[in-house]
Amino acid sequence: LSGMSDLEQMEDNLSFMKGFNGFTDEERAVVQKAQEELAKIPVVPCTNCDYCAKVCPSNIGISGSFAAINLLKLYDSLSAAKRSYGFLVSGHGKAKASECIRCGACEEVCPQHIDIRAQLGQVAEALE
Repeated sequence: LSGMSDLEQMEDNLSFMKGFNGFTDEERAVVQKAQEELAKIPVVPCTNCDYCAKVCPSNIGISGSFAAINLLKLYDSLSAAKRSYGFLVSGHGKAKASECIRCGACEEVCPQHIDIRAQLGQVAEALE
């Protein structure tokens, strides 16, 4: 459920923003500090939109590959990352990262501007 399936729900959702005047300088500083700390985590910023998958001629499991490598980067658990990779890629009928033909079609449609080919190379090296 989206939470905005009718006018009443939309008006209820909008009511929470009445009187909002933006962040104070202190709140803005806290948000900025949080952004800086999050930026230090070297994850692939994939949102799983799968626009890349729709144009990939090799049926690479791109978002599944990125979810798995992010597990490795966040938790330093190679076994968990490899299990995730197997499930999210091969388990869903997708081709492995090493099967990428490096055509670049995926990068042309990625709204996050991810260097997908380079990241898939890292996935193949780390998880295959």
